[in-house]
Amino acid sequence: MSKKSRVWNFFYKESDTVAICCLCHKNYSRKGRGTTCLRNHLKSKHPAEFLTLSENDIKYMVKTEINDNASAHTNLQLHDADPLEVQRVSDSDETYASDEKLALMIVQHDYSFSLINSVGFVNFIKVLQPRYAINTVTYYENMLCQDIYRRMQTQLKQQLVMLDSVSLATSISWRTGGQGLLNLSCHGISNDFQSKQFHLKCEALDGRHTDDVACRIRIIISNACQELQLPKEKINCIIRDEGTCTPGSIVECNVHLLKLCVKYALESNEHLKQLDAKCLQIAKHFEQSPIAYNHLKYIHEKQLNREPLQLMEHKHNHVDWNSIFRLKSRLLKLKDALSLYAEEYNMVKIYPDEWLDIDLGQRVIQPIEEIVNILSGCSATASSVIPLIAALRDSLRTDIHNFVSSVTICSFARKLLEELESRCSTITTDIKYLMATYLDPRYKQAFFTHQEMQLVTEEALAQLCRTHMQQWPPPMKIAKVASNVKNESKIDSFLDNMLTLSNTSTEASTSLHSQTQSQLKNLLYLYNSEPRVERQSDPIAWWRSNNKYSALFPIVRRYLSTPAASIASDRLFDISKSLYSDMQVGLCPENVSKILFVKANLKALEQV
Repeated sequence: MSKKSRVWNFFYKESDTVAICCLCHKNYSRKGRGTTCLRNHLKSKHPAEFLTLSENDIKYMVKTEINDNASAHTNLQLHDADPLEVQRVSDSDETYASDEKLALMIVQHDYSFSLINSVGFVNFIKVLQPRYAINTVTYYENMLCQDIYRRMQTQLKQQLVMLDSVSLATSISWRTGGQGLLNLSCHGISNDFQSKQFHLKCEALDGRHTDDVACRIRIIISNACQELQLPKEKINCIIRDEGTCTPGSIVECNVHLLKLCVKYALESNEHLKQLDAKCLQIAKHFEQSPIAYNHLKYIHEKQLNREPLQLMEHKHNHVDWNSIFRLKSRLLKLKDALSLYAEEYNMVKIYPDEWLDIDLGQRVIQPIEEIVNILSGCSATASSVIPLIAALRDSLRTDIHNFVSSVTICSFARKLLEELESRCSTITTDIKYLMATYLDPRYKQAFFTHQEMQLVTEEALAQLCRTHMQQWPPPMKIAKVASNVKNESKIDSFLDNMLTLSNTSTEASTSLHSQTQSQLKNLLYLYNSEPRVERQSDPIAWWRSNNKYSALFPIVRRYLSTPAASIASDRLFDISKSLYSDMQVGLCPENVSKILFVKANLKALEQV
């Protein structure tokens, strides 16, 4: 067996007759498919590396060339067997796999493509694997946008085929500078009760796309269904956020609905708006002056002997009620230090009664913040919406009663409740939320009126019967034409036969439907009679372990897959900042969109 020459530690075989130096990245011809020219190159251009060759490699350089072709061929086989000759295909596959892993690493960890050309990264690769030749940025970009993108689309098609029903969600995010992301996600539950979430489309936007979002989202949904071969019959519902709703339609993303409730309640309260403005002014003062910030820390930690606390988590370029809520929570903990600082320096001051209003306002908003965090989770489904809204309604009613002494806070809580009742009124009549809540073993009928419970039961029975009849149609009986009727015309015989078949089929269908409906009613009664599970339990896991309710599984998978919110674009946008930076310096939006698709589906399609 021939030994592998150490010369191949410094060269990569691109073809049978061409090798690339991993040190200077130059191409060299291998005449006769040998390695003599490669050793000569190392000796003249890279003497330090040449000295690391084995004694046999160096000795070969002084061998006398044999004129006889056959003898020369034998000599090469004995002394200079090409280590890549036999394993050419496998090594090529190995190189491609390395290229692919590098491309996926850049996407997964949100590195800029400029990393590939950085001196530190190139030197690191030289030490780690001298034979690996780093390609151009365009090479890795094309690998992601062509090979990997097409392969993941194929895998996504296969995954969608295995889902009986899916729910879609559309969302859009914008950031400073006019950059945006339009996202179409898909949610489903597999036959073995595993939750699935995929991103069907990710479209990178710039400042030019601002007015045609509603039109674009319709085209995106249509194109995605066509490209991924997703039948419209499989789509249970589409959850839209505020940005992707058509004008005049209802926002169905519950996170956005709650944010709108708080937004309009705050805008109607001048006193709370002024307090928010003061808090932002204080935060800006310490953001702009490190000296002032360090002095505030000194007062808080040294003079008052309090635990260290960071005032600002980040710069508030994008200000909404969530960021202001978190800011005010930190300011309340620094209240004493801020009061001492304001007395010593010329800074806007918050008075004791204002601190009290800030504190009470935070208590009113706190449950909404908690619900938003719950509904923003990847595993949150529509089944939790009605219970959480009911709990929030009771919380606001309690605040109105408890804070009656504060006109500002009582008015704010009352306005919040009005907004909640107005914007979320359709939820309690929306069948997808009613069914999802009922099929969640944590809640069942607990939040329903008698009328709502009757509506849910009728809908569940109708859908189950329809599903059952589609899967197991009634057997058709073929009636024979009486042969003893001689005077009857031929057309009369066919008419009688058809009528007989119709009667027989109708009777069989009616009987089977009645029997099926009775069995399903008993199954629903058995489900209702079981005690509810703990609120911390996983409803999907409960259904997976209760196979006795297998007849209910089709509607369970359909409704428990409906997401509670549509905020996938926010999550994806937050972890793709480097990709958008690359778009600013030349990466085209079309390729950014494809790379976002790859990035979003890496974990779901098990590519990492």
